[in-house]
Amino acid sequence: MGCAAAPGKIEQHECVKPVIIEGCASCGTCIESCPENALHITDEGAKMNYDKCIACNNCIFACPNSLIKLNWDKMDEFIERMTEYALGAVQSKKGKVGYMNFLMNITPDCDCLPWSDRPIVPDIGILVSNDPVALDAASYDLVNHQKGFENSLLHHNYHEGQDKFKGVWDRVDGHLQLRYGREIGLGNLKYDLINIGSEI
Repeated sequence: MGCAAAPGKIEQHECVKPVIIEGCASCGTCIESCPENALHITDEGAKMNYDKCIACNNCIFACPNSLIKLNWDKMDEFIERMTEYALGAVQSKKGKVGYMNFLMNITPDCDCLPWSDRPIVPDIGILVSNDPVALDAASYDLVNHQKGFENSLLHHNYHEGQDKFKGVWDRVDGHLQLRYGREIGLGNLKYDLINIGSEI
């Protein structure tokens, strides 16, 4: 996603435009957060003009009552779009791109957010590969092999071998991105770990 221009980031996100759930108090805080003026207040609470919404999701984090949510029904489509953009960024650069994953300070939310939270697992190290799918598959497995931190936003799956990402986001399947990346030719799922440091 980081290699996409701003319009590309919008195109990736537009399928998960936020939804307003019942109980809105019409405080108007979300309206101030919207760069496209896609929200307005009615007698029944805030309403969204989806033709204007660019899915920046500012309103989700602005709502003081947490009544604006991601559209989880479209999350699989978002993951596929993100994977397609990753392929688009590198498909003309075969043999010229290397990949590094820093498995350190692994926090529960996207790094595009302006804040952070406590890590969900201990630091693991740095992984390097010329295959982004294999690299992410190895990273996913290594994170899940850790014992999770209980005083974090990890709600369950604390034990070694349990899926830490589902322990934070129940409705997100991290394997979907890996499988789809393999399907569209971004890389392969198989990997061999070669330890070149003192610890792994």
